[in-house]
Amino acid sequence: MPDQTPIIPDTTTTTQQHQSQHQTEESSNSMATASRPTGAGVNTGAGTTRPKTEAELEADRRYEEAMEEEYAKREGGA
Repeated sequence: MPDQTPIIPDTTTTTQQHQSQHQTEESSNSMATASRPTGAGVNTGAGTTRPKTEAELEADRRYEEAMEEEYAKREGGA
Protein backbone atom coordinates (compact mmCIF):
# COMPACT_ATOMS: atom_id res chain seq x y z
CA MET A 1 0.00 0.00 0.00
CA PRO A 2 1.42 3.48 -0.89
CA ASP A 3 2.48 5.95 1.79
CA GLN A 4 -0.46 8.28 2.58
CA THR A 5 1.45 11.01 4.39
CA PRO A 6 -0.07 14.41 3.53
CA ILE A 7 2.13 16.76 1.56
CA ILE A 8 2.58 20.10 3.36
CA PRO A 9 3.78 23.00 1.20
CA ASP A 10 6.99 24.77 2.19
CA THR A 11 5.60 27.98 3.74
CA THR A 12 9.06 29.44 4.35
CA THR A 13 9.55 30.04 0.64
CA THR A 14 6.04 31.48 0.27
CA THR A 15 6.53 33.87 3.19
CA GLN A 16 9.87 35.05 1.85
CA GLN A 17 8.39 35.62 -1.61
CA HIS A 18 5.51 37.60 -0.08
CA GLN A 19 7.88 39.81 1.94
CA SER A 20 10.04 40.40 -1.13
CA GLN A 21 7.01 41.35 -3.21
CA HIS A 22 5.78 43.71 -0.48
CA GLN A 23 9.17 45.46 -0.32
CA THR A 24 9.20 45.83 -4.11
CA GLU A 25 5.72 47.39 -4.06
CA GLU A 26 6.75 49.83 -1.32
CA SER A 27 9.84 50.98 -3.21
CA SER A 28 7.91 51.42 -6.46
CA ASN A 29 5.20 53.38 -4.61
CA SER A 30 7.77 55.74 -3.08
CA MET A 31 9.34 56.28 -6.50
CA ALA A 32 5.94 57.06 -8.03
CA THR A 33 5.18 59.54 -5.24
CA ALA A 34 8.43 61.40 -5.86
CA SER A 35 7.55 62.00 -9.53
CA ARG A 36 4.00 63.26 -8.95
CA PRO A 37 3.16 66.98 -9.26
CA THR A 38 2.78 68.77 -5.93
CA GLY A 39 1.58 72.30 -6.81
CA ALA A 40 -1.54 74.00 -5.52
CA GLY A 41 -4.73 72.54 -6.91
CA VAL A 42 -3.17 69.17 -7.75
CA ASN A 43 -5.53 66.29 -7.06
CA THR A 44 -3.55 64.13 -4.64
CA GLY A 45 -6.50 61.87 -3.96
CA ALA A 46 -6.66 63.03 -0.36
CA GLY A 47 -9.58 65.38 -1.02
CA THR A 48 -7.71 68.51 0.05
CA THR A 49 -5.55 71.06 -1.73
CA ARG A 50 -3.17 73.65 -0.34
CA PRO A 51 -3.76 77.35 -0.91
CA LYS A 52 -1.79 78.98 -3.74
CA THR A 53 1.24 81.05 -2.83
CA GLU A 54 1.47 84.74 -3.73
CA ALA A 55 3.92 83.86 -6.52
CA GLU A 56 1.47 81.32 -7.97
CA LEU A 57 -1.39 83.81 -7.78
CA GLU A 58 0.75 86.42 -9.57
CA ALA A 59 1.74 83.91 -12.25
CA ASP A 60 -1.94 83.01 -12.77
CA ARG A 61 -2.87 86.69 -13.08
CA ARG A 62 -0.11 87.34 -15.65
CA TYR A 63 -1.15 84.25 -17.61
CA GLU A 64 -4.79 85.37 -17.70
CA GLU A 65 -3.75 88.85 -18.91
CA ALA A 66 -1.53 87.35 -21.63
CA MET A 67 -4.38 85.11 -22.81
CA GLU A 68 -6.80 88.06 -22.91
CA GLU A 69 -4.29 90.05 -24.98
CA GLU A 70 -3.72 87.12 -27.34
CA TYR A 71 -7.46 86.63 -27.90
CA ALA A 72 -7.92 90.37 -28.43
CA LYS A 73 -5.20 90.30 -31.12
CA ARG A 74 -6.89 87.41 -32.89
CA GLU A 75 -10.33 89.02 -32.76
CA GLY A 76 -8.99 92.34 -34.03
CA GLY A 77 -7.08 90.71 -36.90
CA ALA A 78 -9.89 88.47 -38.13
